Amino acid sequence: MSDGKPPLTAALQSCHIQVIPSEPLPFVSGSERFHADMSVCHAGGEQLFIAHELSPSMKALLSDEGFTLTETRQSVTAERPSLNICVLHQKVLCHTPTADPSLLSFLQSTGKQILYTRQRYSKCSAAVVYDNALITSDPSIEKISRQNGIDVLKIRSGFIELDGYTYGFIGGCCGLLSRDILAFSGCIEQHPDYQAIKAFARNYGVSLLSLSGEKLYDIGGILPLKEYTET
Repeated sequence: MSDGKPPLTAALQSCHIQVIPSEPLPFVSGSERFHADMSVCHAGGEQLFIAHELSPSMKALLSDEGFTLTETRQSVTAERPSLNICVLHQKVLCHTPTADPSLLSFLQSTGKQILYTRQRYSKCSAAVVYDNALITSDPSIEKISRQNGIDVLKIRSGFIELDGYTYGFIGGCCGLLSRDILAFSGCIEQHPDYQAIKAFARNYGVSLLSLSGEKLYDIGGILPLKEYTET
């Protein structure tokens, strides 16, 4: 996760969650260069696909955590956000022309269906709630989701801040902390579609957690890597 909002990092740490701060990407400008969903894609299990521009120390850290790393073939840029794809249980939403080919090949080898969307920032634009359920304000993602049996909640655009832009996106301001907790970078209760979001998540046994009382902010998502359970 980006550590550009220190109170969010502190809030997660208070939940006994270790936060690995994302690194800036040299060919991406603005706050997006720190967005985790631009530099890392968790493809399942121990498989991480990462931007090849990440530092040797970051690669070593992730490798030491037990992950198998595959680097992008080309540099990640704002025009080619090659790791910014939305991975569900059996389906993948992405802008295939700009997605990393090796990542798509790996996901296809695991039996996942690749679905084309016009939205290049599919991960940022979709909040995954459960295996086959997501929330989005993007019409392209909504359409392809409905056509392929994905349960989707369409919400209004806006109401999420992102420096340099009119607004940010729902996937970029949240992330699953566990099977049943979806955490937000600000106060989800302030979103005008909060009740619909809450009800949609409840259908899947998922509770919403606001990590601060501030307005929602697109930080590039909270990307879960590992979960430990007490025995």
